[in-house]
Amino acid sequence: MAGSKLRAGDLQRWRLVERFHQELAAARTVRGAADDTWADPRRQLQVAQYLGLFLFGLFNPVVQNMRGLCAASGLARVQRAICGRPVSLGSFSEAQAVVEPELLEAVFARLVGQTPAVPGAPAGVVIDSTVWPVLPRMSWAFWRRQHGLGNAVRLHVEFDLARGSVRRAALTPAKTCERKPWRRWAQPGACYIGDRYYSYDYGLLGELQARGVDFVVRLRADAQWVEEGAVALSAADRAAHVTWAGVVRLGKAGAGPRVRVVQVLGEEETVLLATTLAAETSPPELLALLYRHRWQVELFFRWLKCILGCRAWLAESPRGVALQCYLALIAAQLLLLHTGRRPTKRQLEAIQFYVLGWCSVAELVARVGPAAAKKT
Repeated sequence: MAGSKLRAGDLQRWRLVERFHQELAAARTVRGAADDTWADPRRQLQVAQYLGLFLFGLFNPVVQNMRGLCAASGLARVQRAICGRPVSLGSFSEAQAVVEPELLEAVFARLVGQTPAVPGAPAGVVIDSTVWPVLPRMSWAFWRRQHGLGNAVRLHVEFDLARGSVRRAALTPAKTCERKPWRRWAQPGACYIGDRYYSYDYGLLGELQARGVDFVVRLRADAQWVEEGAVALSAADRAAHVTWAGVVRLGKAGAGPRVRVVQVLGEEETVLLATTLAAETSPPELLALLYRHRWQVELFFRWLKCILGCRAWLAESPRGVALQCYLALIAAQLLLLHTGRRPTKRQLEAIQFYVLGWCSVAELVARVGPAAAKKT
């Protein structure tokens, strides 16, 4: 998709909510019978209408909160394209309690399965998380009062470097340990790349190693180990700023897992990487390069927060916040599938103007198409 030409006709036929409704219907069919509440003849707002309206709110720059979204549902054009009928504040709020986040997780998984690999991209999965502050009244997300943060939620993700997108996500209160989802998600044969927090628990690293899970994780600067032997560095290793490499047993007494450690001289500090990957296939220079790709997930978090506007919460319950985060991920994946890449801030603004009717198809193509991509 990244190399295909985007045509005006493609965008003219593109309806993000319609595509979402198709994937939602397919996911509900696979999952089986829906909750009885949606089959109740007294219920006028259906799950597709509710979620479609929610998704519409994420892309509409005018809507700032739940009340604004419900007010927008009174517009005839919004009803025709999105929700079918006016939606009251009570109905929108109540629907949060009966929509399962697992349904959107299934929709997201379907879209991820349709995302092709990026030619030349490295193989590996970045494991990471990001924190979003939430409103003071959302006491279920209480965390701590340090550094200006109070209540907050944490989005845990697996970021697939080969596809350039998130392949799995989970939302928890911010106080949840980042390593907990990794222990649950880790699959034998996969290689995970993590920042230093993921290396704090040597017991977990040993457990994953025993399960056949490979990893490249950054160690703390004061990490201790028992050295078993250093290895000679090649010219390519030194060109990659590798200053030392060897095999060690982690821990002061060497009671931790047996791994390779690579020391890389960074711009501001020395980076210590621990890995289970074999030296024959992953020399120190490649490990240093692979870890640098970890920053792709940081760029994705920034894009998700700043461009999709996930700082404004349209719902405040744990389930409602989870629904909004999954819908934001789904929106990002739909954009990636349609344009072949994540749009820039200016390009997303053009999409928003198109949704509002202030941008023509030709103008949208000029800002989102391949020609625009070469300028960004």
